[in-house]
Amino acid sequence: MKDVKDKNVIITGAAMGMGKIFARKFALDGARLVLVDVNEEALKHTGDEIRGLGAEVATYVCDLSKRSNVEELADKVHAEVGKMDVVVNNAGVVFGGPFLEIDQDRHDLTLNVNAMAVIWMTRAFLPDMIEKGAGHFLNMASASGLLGLPKGASYAASKWAVIGFGESIRLEMAEMGHKNIKVTTVAPSYIRTGMFDGVNAPLMTPILDPEDVVEKAYRAFKNDRIIMLEPFMVKVTPFLKGVLPPPIFDAVGKLFGVTRSMDAWKGHG
Repeated sequence: MKDVKDKNVIITGAAMGMGKIFARKFALDGARLVLVDVNEEALKHTGDEIRGLGAEVATYVCDLSKRSNVEELADKVHAEVGKMDVVVNNAGVVFGGPFLEIDQDRHDLTLNVNAMAVIWMTRAFLPDMIEKGAGHFLNMASASGLLGLPKGASYAASKWAVIGFGESIRLEMAEMGHKNIKVTTVAPSYIRTGMFDGVNAPLMTPILDPEDVVEKAYRAFKNDRIIMLEPFMVKVTPFLKGVLPPPIFDAVGKLFGVTRSMDAWKGHG
């Protein structure tokens, strides 16, 4: 299994939820942490908490929805901490509702934070890994990156992008001979973090516990797994989509409640 002791690990969306849980996991394994979040107060509390575990922690407040901010963040991190070994692209937002009823600024924010920030973070820190000869990106995608999500179109689009981008970078690194630069993509169904309050979980697809998802994602990362899908119905989705004609697959999704799952969404962005 991968050893992260004394490795530099940067985590976005680190102040709360799954980002905070990831920080705890890496800290207990001896990593040096760079925690990034837009919420300054929550980030300070999390930084203090993780330092209490004995970890070396640097915190940076950053709005990842703007490329210039990510570039400025990378400059500061390189100057003050050093080159990164691991990047955890965990930050994310979601806005549910009929496509035309969601303000365009919210569509833009969803795509920028969930997808473009992953690209910008990769562009900023991939050279570190190439220079070191090793590195790892752990990208949080979603089951909605595998199929359409009515009333969550921009969110689904952003997660499709994360899956495709991560796979492309993984293959590109292998083709270029950088065999020790890895990408692990995590694509779970709905998680109980507050972002998806009100959703109706599809049949046989329970809303997941964030601690459990992070535990499995962290294990996947340490074992250099390419992709982690959770739960079982998400694991079989690519197969079903590959073998069933689109109208039949759509009917199955409707039967299981996938297409209506965001109807009552009232979570926070």
